[in-house]
Amino acid sequence: MDKVERLISIIVKRRFVSFDYIDKNGTVTNRIVEPYGLHFSESSWYLKGFCLDRQGYRTFKLSRIDHLTVGERTFTPRDDWPEQVHEASYQPQLVTIKALISPSIKDHFMERYGRKSIETDGAEWLLATLHVPHNSTGFQFLASFGTQLKIVEPQTYVDDFRKYLYNMMENYS
Repeated sequence: MDKVERLISIIVKRRFVSFDYIDKNGTVTNRIVEPYGLHFSESSWYLKGFCLDRQGYRTFKLSRIDHLTVGERTFTPRDDWPEQVHEASYQPQLVTIKALISPSIKDHFMERYGRKSIETDGAEWLLATLHVPHNSTGFQFLASFGTQLKIVEPQTYVDDFRKYLYNMMENYS
C-alpha cells in the first residue's frame, strides 16, 4: 500500500502516527502527529496534522517522511482544528498508473513518490508506478513532463489523458 492510501486509512481511524521527517536542509527529526488530512498541491502530497513535538499544527511533505509507523492509540480531534481546514482536506479518488519515464526525470519522481516507485524497464526508459487523481489536476501534472513520460496503463486513464491533451491542442488549431 502506498503512503497516500495508507495515510487516508490512518486518518479515518484517527490513529497517531510517528515518522522521521527530513527538512529542506536535510535535518532529520522524529515526529508524533495527529493526522487530520491530506492535501495535493503543485505535484506533491502533504500531510496536515497536529505535531505533539512542536505543539502546533504542521504540514509535512510526504516525500520527506520516512519510517512511518501507526500508533495503537486513537485521538479525538482538537476543538481548535479549524472547520474550514477540515472541509478543505483534499482526499481525491486516486488511480494507480504505470508510466514509462525518461531517466532524466527519475529524480523528480523519486522526490515525490519515493525510490520504490521506480523500476528499470530496459536501457532507455524506467517504469514508474504512481498514484494520481483521475482529473485535470492529475492530467496537468503528467502533461508537465512532455515527451519524457508515457502513460501505459490503465487504458481508461490513457484514453482520458489523450482526450485532455486533444482538447488542449484544440485551443491552438
